[in-house]
Amino acid sequence: MLLIVGCNTANNQQEPEEEVNGEEKQEDSDAEQTSADDDAEQEGKSEGVENNEDFLAVEDEFTKEFLVDTDVEPGFHQMRGKLDGFEMVIPENGIISDLLHDIENDAIETLIYTFNDHSEKKTYNIKLMYYRKYPEKVKQNYLNVFKDEVGFDGEYKYEEANDLEMYHESYEDDGRYGPVLKYFGYLFSKHRNQAISYEFICVCQGGEECSLSLEEEAEMAEKLMYSIRLLEQ
Repeated sequence: MLLIVGCNTANNQQEPEEEVNGEEKQEDSDAEQTSADDDAEQEGKSEGVENNEDFLAVEDEFTKEFLVDTDVEPGFHQMRGKLDGFEMVIPENGIISDLLHDIENDAIETLIYTFNDHSEKKTYNIKLMYYRKYPEKVKQNYLNVFKDEVGFDGEYKYEEANDLEMYHESYEDDGRYGPVLKYFGYLFSKHRNQAISYEFICVCQGGEECSLSLEEEAEMAEKLMYSIRLLEQ
């Protein structure tokens, strides 16, 4: 699964980048495949999404383990992380793959879920990283590294909501199959050293048959982000 690679912000701060060795290059076919994989990852594509196009969250065995309420509002369920550190809404066709979920040292939870809008030929990927406790003194480092990860060099918008300090922004980019929208935020508890990063990526899969509106897609991105609650441990 492509998105699980390199999504741990804390690890990015603690571990050096992988060094390029001095060995000879692989055959052209291998190099081309590697390039294609990198491009797909950058566009937020997740292997297996199309295979789940008819699945609902309540029908997927792994996803069901996260659902705490299936009657929140039409089209959405309430989900909770395995560390019991956060809750948010998830679209009824959102699928969490066990290959895209990880818990590190009982302190950091990475979760990625995907859903599709087949009529509009769009794929959505949401990536979350929950930190049970983070050192306050490295808060700014977390924000800086996060901007590098999402490929943004501007300034965050800041606001307070849901007992959280929220740093967020969005931008539109060009992908292989069409435009790509990225909406992202870092949310910190105002009273506890808990934090969660949030990435929302919408990718066109239909070429000219698909179009993205930054304003319209941001509505969904914000709906999901503003539903996040950090829970008292």
